[in-house]
Amino acid sequence: MQATTQVMMPKSTRLAAVRRFYVYLVAFVSQVAMLFGINDLLDMLSRAWLQSDSLLQTSFVRTVTAQSIGILLVATPLFLVHWWLAQRRKDEVTERGSVWRKLFLYGSTATALVVMLTNAHRLLKEIVWLAVGAPIGPSDAIPAGWLHWGVMAALGIGLVYYWYTVLAADGDLGREAMAARLVRQFFLAAAGLIGLSITVWGARALIQLGLQALVDQAFSALDLNWWRLPLGGSISQVLVGLWLLHAAWQQWQDVVTLHTAEGRAVMRRLYLYIGILFGAIATLTPAVLLLREGLLILLSADGGSTTELLDRLVDPVSFIPVGGVVWFWYWTTLRRETDAYGDSGQSTTVRRIYAYLVAATGLILLWVGAISLLRALIDTQLMGEIWHEPLANGIALLIVGAPIWAIFWQRVQRVAGRNDAEGAGERNSWPRKIYLYGVALLGALALLLSLAQLVYQVLLMLLGEQGLTPTSNEVAHQLADSAVAGVLWAVHLLAIRADGRFEKAPEAAASPVDPAARRQQLETQIAQLEAALAAARTELAALDEHPAQ
Repeated sequence: MQATTQVMMPKSTRLAAVRRFYVYLVAFVSQVAMLFGINDLLDMLSRAWLQSDSLLQTSFVRTVTAQSIGILLVATPLFLVHWWLAQRRKDEVTERGSVWRKLFLYGSTATALVVMLTNAHRLLKEIVWLAVGAPIGPSDAIPAGWLHWGVMAALGIGLVYYWYTVLAADGDLGREAMAARLVRQFFLAAAGLIGLSITVWGARALIQLGLQALVDQAFSALDLNWWRLPLGGSISQVLVGLWLLHAAWQQWQDVVTLHTAEGRAVMRRLYLYIGILFGAIATLTPAVLLLREGLLILLSADGGSTTELLDRLVDPVSFIPVGGVVWFWYWTTLRRETDAYGDSGQSTTVRRIYAYLVAATGLILLWVGAISLLRALIDTQLMGEIWHEPLANGIALLIVGAPIWAIFWQRVQRVAGRNDAEGAGERNSWPRKIYLYGVALLGALALLLSLAQLVYQVLLMLLGEQGLTPTSNEVAHQLADSAVAGVLWAVHLLAIRADGRFEKAPEAAASPVDPAARRQQLETQIAQLEAALAAARTELAALDEHPAQ
């Protein structure tokens, strides 16, 4: 009987998983179909009612209306039936905590958010456009768009609220099982990052519009009213993105308030580190472009007219303040949460991944910049002419890449050099191993290729190839590439060697064993084992004298 139960339980669990997969999948697909049908039907009815268009007087209206109603007539009862089947078991703990239910609820919430935010964005964009004095004629909101978008946005708001109440009513918000918790955390992280992207893009566009308007005003551009339409889109993006970013973060903060262990969850830390990287990229990439343009000006290169130069600078300048704010906020938030909640093993791994990823990025910039700079200097020395763009590119990449690599490399090296558990964990961590051996491999391959090419050039020169001399550009370039690859390869090989020596040092420095103390320890251990063996034999003999009936 016990064996039968052990066999039947996994089978019943598998059947429950199949049932949930079917019920929630059909409910989700039919829900999406319903929203498509409602959207198309509202669009057509609002235009047919409020908009006078010859196209609407044809069979087009009847065709689209019939299709939309047909979808609704099929999808609506299908959704209602399957959602009713799902809700019948909501009192079961295993049902409320199942991963398929969480996937459905958070997927439905995401779908409702898309409906709400896309329609709200279109409506806000047109409202701002009209508010700044744009003509009504070209606007899609007048006469029919406002009704369609407004109703769909309101429907999205209602669905978001409804699904959130269902999630809260399940009673396990913030303390779900492992798989279900990952679904919630992934949803919140994805929503936050999408909101961050929309906000950054909209804020960048607003700053760019302001700077471009100033440039046009200063140089008397022909059209000074071009900014109205992009202004509406930018403001709408900022408002929509900020709301999504704040809503996702606030819901996550509510969970952390109830369950402090959430504050060191690996997905939350991953979200914060991605935000830091996002802000750093949005700040440093345009900074490189600005440095390059500044160096070209200092080197007296032909950068075009003042208007062309300012037009090129507007886009990178607009990113820097937005990226800087994002970088600062996510970094300070991460520091605050690390101090408040500490680190788990998984969040420590995420921190290491971030540190070595940033170090690798800085190393790549440093590597490319050093090669570009050396090649430009070689060409200048051998040809007597300054190649401005390679020189500016190399200096700009070095100025940005070298500090990034140096800061993060020294930071991880300080931890790896400690003679404690944290230092051992750092040295043995897989992010460090991947970084060190990956860079060593790339350095070895680069060194091999550059030296092989150098030998090839030398052999051609010895065989009398015309145009090749010991001072030719090709030979000097290969020497420069080999030097850069060799230095970086050696630095990381030394780090690998130091890690290996560090692990062997405790073995070499171990204190000698006291023979007398070790002998006593072994005799005590043998006595304990013999006593346990005697007790086991006594019990076995008793069982043999009184066998079970």
